[in-house]
Amino acid sequence: MNLKSNFGIIIDRAINELRTGRPIAINDGDDYWLFFNLEHSQKKILNQFEHYLDKKKYLLITKQKAKKSFINKSTSNIYFEIEDKTLNKTLIDFFINPVSNEYKNIFKDIVIHKSREFHDVCLDLSKNAKMIPSLVFKKISKKNYKNIDKLFLKLGLLEFHYKDLKNQNKHISNSIKLVSKANVPLPNVESTTFNIFKSYIGSRKHIAVIIKPESIKKTTNLRIHSACFTGDIFHSEKCDCGEQLNDSLKYMINNGGGVILYLDQEGRGIGLANKMRAYSLQSKGLDTIDADNNIGFLDDERDFAVATKILSLLKIKQVNVITNNFSKMASLKKAGIKVMKQINTKPTINKFNKNYFETRYKKTGYDFKI
Repeated sequence: MNLKSNFGIIIDRAINELRTGRPIAINDGDDYWLFFNLEHSQKKILNQFEHYLDKKKYLLITKQKAKKSFINKSTSNIYFEIEDKTLNKTLIDFFINPVSNEYKNIFKDIVIHKSREFHDVCLDLSKNAKMIPSLVFKKISKKNYKNIDKLFLKLGLLEFHYKDLKNQNKHISNSIKLVSKANVPLPNVESTTFNIFKSYIGSRKHIAVIIKPESIKKTTNLRIHSACFTGDIFHSEKCDCGEQLNDSLKYMINNGGGVILYLDQEGRGIGLANKMRAYSLQSKGLDTIDADNNIGFLDDERDFAVATKILSLLKIKQVNVITNNFSKMASLKKAGIKVMKQINTKPTINKFNKNYFETRYKKTGYDFKI
């Protein structure tokens, strides 16, 4: 792949390969490896390539999953050899169910290896594809190296050098461009403009909803809002996302307009499918943070550099922020955006979301108390 002048294209292709279920070939500088996302690593898929691969099969997981599974003090992403019997349903269950003694027994005798840089970039690809951040991988047999390009062409595989896949989030945020905009009258505020921004790496679309653009002064009221399909649209009682969105809109209508950045970062950045997996774990007793960690994610996977990039394109440099989230505040300040005021939201507590808010307050330092 001779695209050295544009890492963005390379990263986008690698993300899309994993998202659509195809394996990717990774060159680590010495060897070639075939990586399959966990969700598409069934034996019937791997068997198509077995003739060209070494026998040993490995599983790569994040340090969050390792800590929740069997290595409480893990300080890095890890990988280890697995056998065929751990594939398919057993392995998938291991990632979407609370850890049990059954799984600990399956993996009790494994030899753990600390991940290398090329492993970590593959985990980042998996996260950016909104897949479970875990991969099954095997080495391509050295006997195939002499005609490796012909082999990739024959198998329909894309090959990537891992160094071309580094700094993915930086490339993703830098690739954002305005693609379209239109006036969209809303209830109680006719003067509203929807601006659609697209990340050309990863193909995520984000929206800047500008309320009363003619009324906005030097200091702009701002709400950075991560999309919440369940809360914003169906008014789920498990969170206050829809409530925060509506309250922010009302505040801007009554206080000189503003901008709502509606970001495609569902489930604190893990994607809708993984969010439902986390919800399922919560129904079995895990809190919102532990559930995400159990699947393999950080406490919060969002990258607010996306927001600051859009603000720079809108030429917004000074804001009043409607949020309880210190991370958003820190990202704005780091990007050189002046925060004049923080406006806290006040969630409505019910029996379905009380534990959620208690966890956010205790474990993430949210600026409110229950």
